Amino acid sequence: MAELVRLGHSFETDHVFDESASRAFALLVGDTNPMHHDEAKAKASRFGGLIVSGTETTARMMGLTAAHFARLGPTVGMEFSFRFRRAVPMGAHARIRWEVTELDYKPGLGTIAICAGTLTLLESGEVAVEGTSKGVLLER
Repeated sequence: MAELVRLGHSFETDHVFDESASRAFALLVGDTNPMHHDEAKAKASRFGGLIVSGTETTARMMGLTAAHFARLGPTVGMEFSFRFRRAVPMGAHARIRWEVTELDYKPGLGTIAICAGTLTLLESGEVAVEGTSKGVLLER
């Protein structure tokens, strides 16, 4: 599996945070924060409008790692961490990008891949979310 992924390898996708879908996602995961649902409260806040739930931004980042590495073979996530730097406005266009920063082969288990990721707002070029992931590409 190690030959299928290399240090510096990167993968990305673009996403538009559709307001109705983002509101529905927040409700689905139990996030009832008014910043995701109440236009008047969100408009009066420091954000000036509705923002996307952090559960959605991080889920989309995690989902990209799962989809990417699953194309290479059996894989499981081991850990993730995230730092929120900016709110993501509803309707925002964003790029999610991950880069492999470390590889460690463990006999009998597989190749552990550590990645650094970002969710960048395309309109401003600002990084809204930073993350790290650790997953294993399982031996067959």
